[in-house]
Amino acid sequence: MNKLLTLSGITSALLVAILFFYPVQVQPPATVTDYKQLACMAKNIYYEAAHEPFQGKIAVAVITMNRVKHTAFPDNVCDVVYERNRRVCQFSWTCEKYKNKKINHAMYMESIEAARQVMQGRASIDILDDALYYHADYVNPRWNKRKVAKIGRHIFYEPRNQRQLPHNQKI
Repeated sequence: MNKLLTLSGITSALLVAILFFYPVQVQPPATVTDYKQLACMAKNIYYEAAHEPFQGKIAVAVITMNRVKHTAFPDNVCDVVYERNRRVCQFSWTCEKYKNKKINHAMYMESIEAARQVMQGRASIDILDDALYYHADYVNPRWNKRKVAKIGRHIFYEPRNQRQLPHNQKI
C-alpha cells in the first residue's frame, strides 16, 4: 500500500482520518470552517515540524494558536499560516512550491493529532504561553527577542516588549 499522499489529497485524507481513524469519543470539528482550520494547522505542523518529536509538533501548533489569540496577528489559523508581510511569508513553506510534494502518511497523521490536541485545548506547553516566534536551530536570524525554549530543532521566542510586535520577520 502506498503510504504517500499528494498535497491535493490532504483534505480528503484529513476527513477520512477524522471519520475513521479516531476513536468515537473524540468529537470531530463541528463545521466545514473548523475542518479548514484544522487542515491549515495540520499542514503547518507537517511542513514546519514533520521530523520533530511529538512535543515539537505541539510547540509549532502552540505558536500558531498564540498568534491567532494575539491582536497583532490574524484571528484564525489559516490567515496566520498564510500571512505575508512585505512579501515575506511568516511560515517559509507557504512561499515554496509544495503542491505536488509527496506526504508521509504516518507523519501527517501525527501532525493532525497534534493540531487537534492544541486546537481543542487538550495540549499546551506552559513555557511557550507568550511565545510568538521560532526558527530552526541551524539558522540565526539575529532577532532581538527573548529566547524561552529549545524543543527539538526549533528555538522559541517571545517579544521583549510590545513594540516588537509589528511582525515583519519570517519565522
